[in-house]
Amino acid sequence: MLREELEEYVAVSRELVKVVVSDSAVADLTKSVDCQEDMINSLVGTELQTLDLIRDLMSVEEKVAHTVLAAEETKQKVSSRLHKIEREIQEVCEKNASVETDKKFLQKEVEDLKLLEDETEEIEREAQEDTTVVIPSALYTAKLFHSVSKIDWDYSCDSTLIKGIHYGGEIAQPLCIDSTQHSKIFISDYLWSLLSTDW
Repeated sequence: MLREELEEYVAVSRELVKVVVSDSAVADLTKSVDCQEDMINSLVGTELQTLDLIRDLMSVEEKVAHTVLAAEETKQKVSSRLHKIEREIQEVCEKNASVETDKKFLQKEVEDLKLLEDETEEIEREAQEDTTVVIPSALYTAKLFHSVSKIDWDYSCDSTLIKGIHYGGEIAQPLCIDSTQHSKIFISDYLWSLLSTDW
């Protein structure tokens, strides 16, 4: 085990010497730093897009919940009215069998109310089905981002802080980096160091 680590250390040292001795070392390092900065910007952009999509989804769910509540309230009112009319029909029939016109009128009103009740149930069903509508790209991006980084981000913290919990190791590791105290390169290197290279 120690021998393998020493051999790996020697190999890395040789590669470092080659890079330092070569004329293009500065250019390669600059290119690497630029590449890392681009990747950080891309990750931040993806995170912001995911946040926006989650907010949109929550807004849609809130509107649907209001629609469902309104539909349920209307349904209860209609149902109450329907029962009242059915009782009135029964009373009218018992009191006076000859009042056929009133009976027909009330039956028509019952049928109309039943149709209205069916329509409210349909609206309620449609409103509940709307909650299953998701934006596949947002869900896919969020799942992909989490499966690669294995980090649950804390979006409620101050905007200058990068907080979350990394679940990539044997134990969960909390993250808390003050972006005003560290460079983007340092933050990028640190976050990349958390990612597993085992595929």
